[in-house]
Amino acid sequence: MEVDIDVKFVFALCVPGTGELTPRGERTRAALVTAARKIFERDGFLGARITDIAEAANVAHGTFYTYFGDKESIFGAVIESLQDDFLAPDRSPRVDGETPYDQILRANRRYYDTYVKRAKLMGLLEHVATFNDDFRALRREVRHRIVARSERAIRRWQDAGFADSTIDAHYAANALGSMVDRSVYVWLVLGEPHDPDVAIEMLTRLWANALGLATPPPAARHRAPGAPRARARR
Repeated sequence: MEVDIDVKFVFALCVPGTGELTPRGERTRAALVTAARKIFERDGFLGARITDIAEAANVAHGTFYTYFGDKESIFGAVIESLQDDFLAPDRSPRVDGETPYDQILRANRRYYDTYVKRAKLMGLLEHVATFNDDFRALRREVRHRIVARSERAIRRWQDAGFADSTIDAHYAANALGSMVDRSVYVWLVLGEPHDPDVAIEMLTRLWANALGLATPPPAARHRAPGAPRARARR
């Protein structure tokens, strides 16, 4: 069963004080979160220190505790903004005659582009989720919401007769979402060499083929990064 967790509520429990912040307080808190992101990306979660975060935000060490209870709570605030980036509605204009394949391609490209600038934080979240229950729940929630969006799309395509009706939409969305998520992690966090355009196209084609969707003619064959060039035939 999918559990929907309100991340803002989970990490608000760790933040001292109650009530709304003043405009100055909002600016100070935002400066701390911005500074924390830089420190976490530079030093990692375990290496990051509250002293360094406060210094980078140009506030006194004690001021940190006015807004956050500990390192975990400010990391939660950083990841909360990360979650918003991935779950924000797609505002890109729709094209007339867009096919399910086109929609998958657009979604995969958007996920990849969103991940690119946040790869270090995503790597940190994956790491921290292995030993912190709250962040494990957060990681699952982000995944569940993305998978739920995919599941709804698959059901629409099945109802319209585009996708194979014998496929379980829930498990298909989970499996295909994992394929995309893990592939992008390997490419952007672990640094596996890849051609973004080819990689995204192949993910999309695998998605569509798995669901029995119509696909456009394949693009010209591409060379894998680092692979030797084929010799011309005489």
